Amino acid sequence: MIKPTKAVNILLLLIAFIMLPGAKGYTQSSESARIVLLETMPVPVVLEHSKWFISELEALGYQVGKNLDLVLLQANGDKSRAIHLLKEAVEKKRPDVVVTNATLATQAAVQVLNGTRIPVVFMTVSDPVGAGIIQKIGDPTKTNITGRVHMIERETRINLVMRLIGNSFEKPVRVGFIHSSYPSSVGDIKGLQSAAAYRNDIVFVPFQILYKKVPEGLPEMLREVAKGIERLDDKIDFWWEPSGPLGELPEYTQLLLEKSEKPIIMGTTDHAVRLGALLHLTPSIEGSGREVARIADSIIKGHDPGKIPPLPPADFDMGVNLTTAVKHRIVIPPDVLKLAGENCYH
Repeated sequence: MIKPTKAVNILLLLIAFIMLPGAKGYTQSSESARIVLLETMPVPVVLEHSKWFISELEALGYQVGKNLDLVLLQANGDKSRAIHLLKEAVEKKRPDVVVTNATLATQAAVQVLNGTRIPVVFMTVSDPVGAGIIQKIGDPTKTNITGRVHMIERETRINLVMRLIGNSFEKPVRVGFIHSSYPSSVGDIKGLQSAAAYRNDIVFVPFQILYKKVPEGLPEMLREVAKGIERLDDKIDFWWEPSGPLGELPEYTQLLLEKSEKPIIMGTTDHAVRLGALLHLTPSIEGSGREVARIADSIIKGHDPGKIPPLPPADFDMGVNLTTAVKHRIVIPPDVLKLAGENCYH
């Protein structure tokens, strides 16, 4: 039998071990949760995701300065800066969760936190497999990483497009795709070309430019986009906007509309459809941001991120530009109009 004094000593040793940084698990051990939110760059899709993430944290009862220590880090499109900022934040005080917003920030977190038990929850990442973040969408990672994937299945988007234009245009439809070397954009075109390889009604014609940090690199990238438009314009029937920081900016959409008479068949954002793209079908930014907040909350309360499968968010957004449809004699079926709801623009 263990004597009471010896039992007390063992208990104290166990408590001391649990409090060691290297032995900390996924359960929050302090009264105030510490969340590091690392953003790739200040573009609308990133900022909107962060806004809804923070809004849902508030709805869950978290209050900055009371029971939440929220550290916001902005990488400004620079992976080395993201790595440096995250290392500093982690060394200052171990976070309960690191939330990464967009691909570059997530890659930085995977590099910095590899082998640790600090949970990483990502959002605004459209191709986490191609970016080397996870092995398979939908499968628990069994690591410290999980999140929400910012994508609709490419086959689904292609099927929708061909349903709208399939009977009105000669096959195969040629779709121009001007994209940067940013990881999610490269993954996007690879996925689209892979999906189209099994079809005979659509082909993607890509033009790649070198990614430059946003916002300072945007003017140079747009100049390269203009060259791509000139190169592809007589070889394609439509444009398809890429995921990633370039394709999500209104300046990109505006350039396509100004430099080419060919319609944008698939926009990246609702704003692109407002400007003149025929349609967009994307995961709900609000839904995704809120889901990531709930995941972070569950991890703080003790859930293992390695058992939470990384999935697309449950909700999606759709928008349709009716003026563009009429101009190019494209009939929008009633069920598509119903799905778009109030997001039908003239």
